[in-house]
Amino acid sequence: MKPEASIESPRFRRALDFVLKWETTFDRKGRPVAENDPDDPGGLTKFGIDQRSHPNVDIRSLTKESAAAIYHRDYWLSVRAHELPLSIGEIVFDIAVNNGKSRAIRWLQEAVGVVADGFIGPKTLRAVFAHSGSELASTLLCCREKFYRRIARGRRAKYLKGWLNRNASLRKFAMSLSLTPVH
Repeated sequence: MKPEASIESPRFRRALDFVLKWETTFDRKGRPVAENDPDDPGGLTKFGIDQRSHPNVDIRSLTKESAAAIYHRDYWLSVRAHELPLSIGEIVFDIAVNNGKSRAIRWLQEAVGVVADGFIGPKTLRAVFAHSGSELASTLLCCREKFYRRIARGRRAKYLKGWLNRNASLRKFAMSLSLTPVH
């Protein structure tokens, strides 16, 4: 495995810290806890890892490092975030976590004008690198905001403010990455 694809890579760890900031619920003593929001179709969730998507994981006993391994394997590597330009990889990773891997890849493909087949191959990678990073980042984040506004109906309406705050925070985080060296 290439060093930048490692679970220990600084790039992945920074992206993971961002995700966990939004995906972790704490008890009054500051300890991470599992939650079961009746309006969340994922069911029992801890560190953002939900029972529905990970039926073989003991969610209540999940550790931060076990969650990191799931995020790395099932999201970071599967959307090839480590192969995407800085900030674009992080945006696609967070979209994959919060909105689904297929949706994240298809939005990226639509934004760069390739067939949205849900698979990041050489054509998608070439197209991504041919686009302006800041313009592509903005397109992806605007697409996500429109999606949030479209689905925030009924019982999901209560999530809209948090979703929009996360999206705005992701924009700031992505912009800050251009100032941070990656090893």
